[in-house]
Amino acid sequence: MPLKFSNKLCTGCRLCELICSATHFDEFAPTRARIRVTNNPLEGKSAVMACFSCPKAPCIDACPRGAISRPGAQQPLTIDLQKCDGCGGSPLCVPACPYGAMYFDAVTQRALACDLCGGDPQCVKYCYSQAVSLAGVKNQ
Repeated sequence: MPLKFSNKLCTGCRLCELICSATHFDEFAPTRARIRVTNNPLEGKSAVMACFSCPKAPCIDACPRGAISRPGAQQPLTIDLQKCDGCGGSPLCVPACPYGAMYFDAVTQRALACDLCGGDPQCVKYCYSQAVSLAGVKNQ
């Protein structure tokens, strides 16, 4: 099941970014998160976004190494880190995403996309405003 976002509920706390980077890299580094929050303090708005594995994911076709795939129709995209070389520091998959939900980790020089934390997305657990949820699943 893909992630679902409700930007009307997002408070901009960025806790989802922190738990994501801690889960995947054992450090609190929002720039390494697979989910991102943008804050617009002048308008009092925040927005959260991560890869939701769109049906016709253009990032798959944009990858010259064939590192991005979809194992099944209802499963998140996967990035084979053995194949991904970050396109030499200028990944083609990142600008190919029409939603701005594909990211680049400058430390590993690899593309990042939400992998739903292996089926237990931590951002959903820690999003107290319920701006991030699993489609079809009610937050507790």
